[in-house]
Amino acid sequence: MKIFSFGMDQLTVNEIKLAGFTVVTQNVLPEPSQTQGQMLMVTSEQVPVTALSELRQGYPNSSILYVYRQKGVRSYQAIHMFCESLGIFFIPPRSTSSAIVEKLRYILEEEREERGNLVGFFGSGPGIGCTSVAKLFARRIAAAGQRVILLGLDLYDPGFDRKTAVSLDRLRPRMTGKMLQPADFEGLVKQEGYAYLPGNFDFLSVQDYQEEEIEYLLAQAAENADVVIADFGSVPESAAWYVGMQKSALRLIVTHPRHEYRLQPLMELAGHMDLYPQDFQWIINRSNVEEMTSPKNLALRFGSEILLELPYYQPFQDSLPLGKRELQHVDDKVHALLVSLGLAPEARKKGIFQ
Repeated sequence: MKIFSFGMDQLTVNEIKLAGFTVVTQNVLPEPSQTQGQMLMVTSEQVPVTALSELRQGYPNSSILYVYRQKGVRSYQAIHMFCESLGIFFIPPRSTSSAIVEKLRYILEEEREERGNLVGFFGSGPGIGCTSVAKLFARRIAAAGQRVILLGLDLYDPGFDRKTAVSLDRLRPRMTGKMLQPADFEGLVKQEGYAYLPGNFDFLSVQDYQEEEIEYLLAQAAENADVVIADFGSVPESAAWYVGMQKSALRLIVTHPRHEYRLQPLMELAGHMDLYPQDFQWIINRSNVEEMTSPKNLALRFGSEILLELPYYQPFQDSLPLGKRELQHVDDKVHALLVSLGLAPEARKKGIFQ
């Protein structure tokens, strides 16, 4: 199938071509007869939302992919719904070129053999313990013999209580210039068996981060570790959060039953990126704090699985002081995680005939 591209930047077009697709770049909309049985990819900068109905009528026998470029968490849900009603495929803002390639493969039902090693942690709200839980998993995966890099990618909170010689904002010029080397990862903070990159201390630059920079950092980290853990935080309006949602092989949400009102819009937002409740696993933090809704009922309501429940501990502790039984439970989940990433053999259950 040919892809007729109108309004896409050349870098993204090149990435699509490298993925094996045939792309025909257009300066104006092609004739409907040219695109019959093919795909037409247009951007919101070239075709406004108000012209989508007319576009659909003009190209009745073509697949249409609409790349919406207006950034903002709340601005595009209605546009997505409108596209669905017209039978037009939708790409949300902040989507990287690789995310667009994945969408094309999804539309054309191509098999994706790529297996990533990125485990993304997302919080349902500030202060929920996303960073602490990410550090817990990094520590236990490292204890299982894996090379682990933990990236602080909550752009609104560095996740560290003091400035260090290396941090996300200090590494950023090398990310922007695509000059990262293995030595950059060797120089990360050594913490309990894993390498740690504290997050962004320059709060004024949060909105300046670009999706391509984060994607490049993740790709380079993946080449220098067996497992990359990334703390993407709890604020969706950042380039890192969006890229994390798109690129993570496993997506873990740290939450609590009292955040039920936060989970609903979070799941709706994920749905616009072709992610659904079954694509997430939940970690219930402070599970021993009584609430009206139980964690199990909450998970059943949304359709996600609970991976782990952690009790409440006093705040401001770098490492959660888990007991022996709780630590074993975490290690069991870590082993399952490593099996899913192809980094550990499946454990054979002992049965009556063994």
